[in-house]
Amino acid sequence: MAIYDQSYTPWTGEYASRWTRIRAMIEMELLQPFKNIWVLLTVLVAFSVVGSWLLLLFFASSSQVLPPFVAGNRVYREGFYNFPLFSMILMVLSATVGASLIARDVRHRALLMYFSRSITRMDYLIGKFLSLVFFLLLVALGPGILLFLGQLGMGQERLTFGQRLGDLGSITLHSLILTIPMSAVVLAFSSLTKRTYLAAILWATFYFLSVSLSEVLRVTLKADWPKMLSWVNVTAHLGDLCYATRSSPGLPMAPSSAPILDCGWGPPLVILGSLTVLSLLLVWRRLRSVEVEE
Repeated sequence: MAIYDQSYTPWTGEYASRWTRIRAMIEMELLQPFKNIWVLLTVLVAFSVVGSWLLLLFFASSSQVLPPFVAGNRVYREGFYNFPLFSMILMVLSATVGASLIARDVRHRALLMYFSRSITRMDYLIGKFLSLVFFLLLVALGPGILLFLGQLGMGQERLTFGQRLGDLGSITLHSLILTIPMSAVVLAFSSLTKRTYLAAILWATFYFLSVSLSEVLRVTLKADWPKMLSWVNVTAHLGDLCYATRSSPGLPMAPSSAPILDCGWGPPLVILGSLTVLSLLLVWRRLRSVEVEE
């Protein structure tokens, strides 16, 4: 009878770099949502909003006088990013995709497998966070750039290269304001439970409760400060401040919309920044406690 050596031999190969491991996690999580037909349909609805504006831009470009609602950068702010339908789309997609990112791994006890393959808690957190941010940016920044190119090709505004570049930077910054805090908060809810649907319900409840509570307190107290309790108001106000107010030569001056909040960029930035940091710290603590349990 032959005798075989069954002793353990440690692996002597080289580990991939840290960012290679994180990139592999991001690629895996980015492909997962597109296997869901309902997610694909929701993404198409977001692009259809921009398609409607491109159609309006096409008809407006043939007129002698450009309508005020498509002049300047109002079409980005009020026509797309602050449009109630798009805000709802972004909330639904973040709940559908983001709620399962950590809850699914906790339910299937997959964290032990992750952490046993030279993936640290920080790598795991960065990978999950960036995967959700990149997915939401696809829905926010992608249509925004498409709308920017449509206005560039069909618009009648005579703008300098610097002004065009400023609009593109404002669109990018507005998209980051919408996606980064949302991704952090959704991941925090996902880390609190093993049930994906429960994490989605918690995030939707937080979202709608902030809006309704803000409005109730504003009417009851007859004050404007409760408006800062609304997630929609804070992100929309901070996003509006990303754009420069300007007039285009030869075109009617578009009336400037009233500010959503009676404050500058400081309070909204502190609110969103605090929520983002606290949410990521909560995820870190939850990962640590789950790792100890497993």
